[in-house]
Amino acid sequence: MSRVNSTLRLLVAGTAVAGVLLTGCSGGSQPTVSKTELQSMAKDRLEAAAKKKAKSVTCDDGIAGKVGATQHCVLTAGNGTKYGVTATVKAVKDGKVNIDFKVDDKPMG
Repeated sequence: MSRVNSTLRLLVAGTAVAGVLLTGCSGGSQPTVSKTELQSMAKDRLEAAAKKKAKSVTCDDGIAGKVGATQHCVLTAGNGTKYGVTATVKAVKDGKVNIDFKVDDKPMG
């Protein structure tokens, strides 16, 4: 197995991590996580879990602070290979949105 493949496998193998983000919430409205915040959080959490650096994580949009809400993101690994990532809201409490990030098992076509 090449060094690049083993590094990549370490980056994505079974990566599902959770993060909690405090969001601004005004007068009873549903908290939301902006696209920029979601991308930053996903990159930080996935890199920490894999102990490897990623080039980037980009998401289609932000995510509503509602349990079960999902958003699609793309992780670009250090070698340029892209993997789909699903961000899912697991819990919302006191303006804190708990998000789980799951990397697809295989790279994008």
